[in-house]
Amino acid sequence: MRKKSIVALFAATILLAGSNPSMAEDATPSPSPTLSRAEQVVKFHAKYDSKFDDTYAKFMAIQAKITYNASMKNAFKAIIKDFNGVRTFIENGLASNTEGIEVFVSYAEEELGEFDNTIYLLQKEISKSKTITCTKGKIIKKVMALKPKCPAGYKKK
Repeated sequence: MRKKSIVALFAATILLAGSNPSMAEDATPSPSPTLSRAEQVVKFHAKYDSKFDDTYAKFMAIQAKITYNASMKNAFKAIIKDFNGVRTFIENGLASNTEGIEVFVSYAEEELGEFDNTIYLLQKEISKSKTITCTKGKIIKKVMALKPKCPAGYKKK
């Protein structure tokens, strides 16, 4: 039950974050009569690739912290799948000459805002979690949760 509620919390967070207007910067690449599409794509990559890389690095730092939290791992997998899907969609769209680049600029801004919000919520959840060590003979397990309990047959160390 707790697992479902945590997954539902993250899903609701992602959905609610999408309803907020994104904060676009003044330097947003936009269609320009003087720039070709290829130049606009280069400008897009120059601005957003480092932002997506930084966001991915933050996700990987969080992943290292939730190693022992099974319920957060499942929600985290869905978040990473969404992140990779966004990157793939943007890359495929930029490679295609059929869409205007402004679509991908606004999409990248919106998704980066959502991912920043998700990172904040994950970090908040991690700060509330506790880790305990459980033993069963020579076997040692670490359990991380809001109210961690040792699995059946294990004793708290």
